[in-house]
Parts: sequence; structure tokens; C-alpha cells
Amino acid sequence: MMDIIQTYGFPTLISAVIAYLLGSISFAIPVTKLFIGKDIRTMGSGNAGFTNVLRCVGKPAAIITFIGDFAKGIGAIFLGEMIFHLMCPGVTNIDETAKVGAAVAGLFAVLGHLFPLYFGFRGGKGVLISAGIICALDWRTFLVLAAVFLVVLLITKTVSKGSLTVAALYPIVTCLLNTVIVPSDAWLALTLIAVCFAALVIYMHRSNIRRILDGTEPKTIAKKNS
Repeated sequence: MMDIIQTYGFPTLISAVIAYLLGSISFAIPVTKLFIGKDIRTMGSGNAGFTNVLRCVGKPAAIITFIGDFAKGIGAIFLGEMIFHLMCPGVTNIDETAKVGAAVAGLFAVLGHLFPLYFGFRGGKGVLISAGIICALDWRTFLVLAAVFLVVLLITKTVSKGSLTVAALYPIVTCLLNTVIVPSDAWLALTLIAVCFAALVIYMHRSNIRRILDGTEPKTIAKKNS
């Protein structure tokens, strides 16, 4: 046990801290401030995320938010993998080890997005950054979940329903991919991390769930004249 802690503990800690700091860059807040001089957390749903920016500020600001949040998810994974490759060069199956380390980094990046250090620990709901993380971890999982999201969005016209559906499916798709399609020794660790991702996203959407059950969840509509 001590050997495992000594080998993986420090790179895990380093990647988690860096990923959290990266995730704390909540693009919706400075972008909205730049475009209209307001705090997005005082507008609409109060969420510092793409959908609220789209509704309250408009398409240009929403596109920048989309790119920024998605890209920082990808960045967290690449940083996590790089740190493990640099700090654990002699480890057997380093690629799978680095993938687990990267997934942990991704989880902490999401925590940074939800509770950003630079913005009073009030951030977004973690959907776009999670999408970037999933894309960087495994493009096959991303394509499956993206397809499901688009179908649900087209049917319901509601981003939150698509996000919740995808969050619930993510651990299942991860488990199937890493046990049936491309067997991996790290399948259990990756699946458990996916469960943590799903739990965080679903928890952050608890107000949306209440509105969905009440039938009051608004459709996703961009601000006019944007």
C-alpha cells in the first residue's frame, strides 16, 4: 500500500491541484462581464454556464464560453497524462495508469469549474468541461454520448434533459467500453470515476430536475438580436 502511495500519490496530487486551478477559470463570468458588464450569476438561472449565457447574453458570448469550457476539459486531461508519464516512467502499463491519473485530473477540473477558486466558489454545472474531458479520455465514448445528447435535445429542445440523460449513461458506456469493446485492466477505476462525474453533474442540476418534474423547465432559446 505504501509503495502505491509513494509511486502514484505525488503525481496524483500535482495533477489534481493543477487541474482544479485550470477548471476554476470560469469563462462565462469574464465573457459576460466583457460583453455587457454584468455578472452572469445574477442573470437568468444564475448559472455560470453556456446555456445561461446563450439565453441572457447572446450567441457570440455563448460560443466563446463553449470553446473555453470545452478546451479546459481537454487541457486538464492532457496535463494529467503528461504529469504521470513524466513522474512514473518505469511503471508497468503506464498508458493505462496515466489514463486513470488523467481521469482523476479531469474530476478535479470539474470541481474547479463547479466551485471556482477565482470567483467565490460559484461556478457552472460542469456539462461542457465534462464533455471536453470525455472527448480527450476516449473519443468513442464521446461520440456515443454526443449522439444521445443531440437526439434528446432535438426531441425536447431542452439542454438540461440532454445533459442529465448523458450524465446517467456515462458510467454505463464507460464500463461497457472498457470491459466488452476494448478490455482494460483499469475498467473499474475508470467506471468509478465516471460515476463521480455523473453524480456531480446530476447534483448540480437538482433545480433543473425539480423544474422538469413540475413542467416549468424553459426551452433553450438564444437572446434575440444576438
